Amino acid sequence: MYKKMIPLAFLGLFLAGCAGEAEKAATSSETPLKTEHSVDPYVDLKAPELPQQPEKPKVQHEVVGQHYSIAYASTFEDYYFFDDGRFIYTVNSEYSPSVLTGEWSAEGSKISFKEAVHYYGKPTGKMIPPCGSVCIYDDYGMRVENSSQAIDPIDIKVGQGEEIPFEVSPHGLKSSDIHAFLREVDSKRKYPEVSKRPLQPSELKDKTAEELRLMRNEVFAAYGYKFKDEALAKHFRNQEFYSRSTDVDAFLSPLEKDNVALIKKVEAIKAK
Repeated sequence: MYKKMIPLAFLGLFLAGCAGEAEKAATSSETPLKTEHSVDPYVDLKAPELPQQPEKPKVQHEVVGQHYSIAYASTFEDYYFFDDGRFIYTVNSEYSPSVLTGEWSAEGSKISFKEAVHYYGKPTGKMIPPCGSVCIYDDYGMRVENSSQAIDPIDIKVGQGEEIPFEVSPHGLKSSDIHAFLREVDSKRKYPEVSKRPLQPSELKDKTAEELRLMRNEVFAAYGYKFKDEALAKHFRNQEFYSRSTDVDAFLSPLEKDNVALIKKVEAIKAK
């Protein structure tokens, strides 16, 4: 009896071993197969991260939400005040962008300014004659730097004296975001999300190469970029984007720069 059981036991062990080898073989045959993770070229792309901004208490003052403007000689000055304690100040911005932003404080009708950052257009092209009180150039390079010159305090009740008072009106701006102010053409944009929120790789990978190209370049068009590519120049000209500079990189916000970099990565993947 025991002699008959030995072959059967051996047969059982043999069959079990074969089953194990078959299972091992099945596993190994699946291992070389590419998983979804390895075949997805977008898997390593990450959406940009927004830094956490501490919420500031709202400022209460009669200047909040108001636009104060004044013109004298050949100078035009405009002040925009916001309830987060920030301001935007422009000088002759129609000709050469010169915009400062920072924090304001008030003592009665007297307003003081601090921590100003200067966004401006540096003439880099030829002057367009005639050059009167204000000269216009055919190209500007956009620059950003901490202002070395303090903005003089103002008295909103006085202006530049009784003969030159401030003109006051609601500015209607949604926020003190300097980049939104510099763009000024968001209403014409097809892809405003590039400037407003971090883009997700999942929403970009289904777009065509041409859509991505327009999406990326629309940001630069919004800041007045002069395109060397005639097709792009014509496209944005037809959408009434105003071109005045062949160098607008400095004006882009950190979020816009990160989103543009992400779009370029997706374009590179599609080009392979």
